[in-house]
Amino acid sequence: MRKIAASSGSISLLSLAVALGLALAPVHKAEAKEKTFALIEKGLMDPYGAKMKTGCDKAAAERGDTCVYIGPSQADDSAQVQIFKDELTKGVDGIALAARNPKSMARFIAGVHDLKIPLITTDSDLLPQDAKLRTTFVGTDNYQFGATLARQVMAMKPKGGTVCIQSGTPGALNLDTRVQGVRDTLAGVDRDHPASRLTGQNGWTEPAGCPLYNMDDINTAAQQLNDTITAHPDLDALIAVGGWAQYAPTAYRKAVGRVIDRIRSKAFVIAFGDAEAPQMPLLKDGLSHVNVGQNPFQIGYRTVRALQDLSDGKTVPPTIDTGFVVCKPEQADTCGKQ
Repeated sequence: MRKIAASSGSISLLSLAVALGLALAPVHKAEAKEKTFALIEKGLMDPYGAKMKTGCDKAAAERGDTCVYIGPSQADDSAQVQIFKDELTKGVDGIALAARNPKSMARFIAGVHDLKIPLITTDSDLLPQDAKLRTTFVGTDNYQFGATLARQVMAMKPKGGTVCIQSGTPGALNLDTRVQGVRDTLAGVDRDHPASRLTGQNGWTEPAGCPLYNMDDINTAAQQLNDTITAHPDLDALIAVGGWAQYAPTAYRKAVGRVIDRIRSKAFVIAFGDAEAPQMPLLKDGLSHVNVGQNPFQIGYRTVRALQDLSDGKTVPPTIDTGFVVCKPEQADTCGKQ
């Protein structure tokens, strides 16, 4: 065998291969690791969440990742904290949280000293003083959402009147912010001078027993609607900052059917948050006057995209606004389906 000379006393892999007539195997870049991201909802009780999950799954699949859409079967603060702990233990690559109780969740997060994965909030944020615990918020501008509901009602009731506001769980930042947007707009004040309970400001008054808090329970919401119509037969407006009662369409139809003439004449004006499938037939049939719908698909989709960017070392804006849409009865067949 002939000798192979090397000028420097060492032989490179390439020169050795050439001398021996060998072909080097092609060099492949390491494939990107599939990542798993958890989106922890407040609870898995209504149709809104199904669209969030679809968006979450689509964004994950586009990059070969996995979205785990998870939450308590019923709205439960401690159960949501436990799910957060479980997902950390499983070793997910990022977490998006819709905080049901922002105070208790912030205390838990602050106590996790070794959180080495991206953490963002979605749909329902932490309180402003705790915003440093997460990187961004993805979802609706909840103050403008509430303000839009109020403006729609004011257009039909320019002189004001009695109004009952329905919300879910007191303390949930997204819902409390919507309620504040409703009150400020009806009262004719700006966000820097917030209104409390309406007692005649700009012609609007909240009657006894209002606002209503249904604790995110659909059946409770429907019963509250029925009881409120009975207790306040001359109520001028109902503003629900979420879709709860309309997610029980049979009970809803029965309750408002008793005052259908007042609804048709706009003596009693009804505005609902959300624009989901169970709600649109009610709007089309004239059983409510307006719905303001969020974009749950985009919330889920852009939540995962933000987690993917952060896990890649990229930056994201402090707020990612997914917008909302105003739906009138004549738009009920298409509104909210984009």
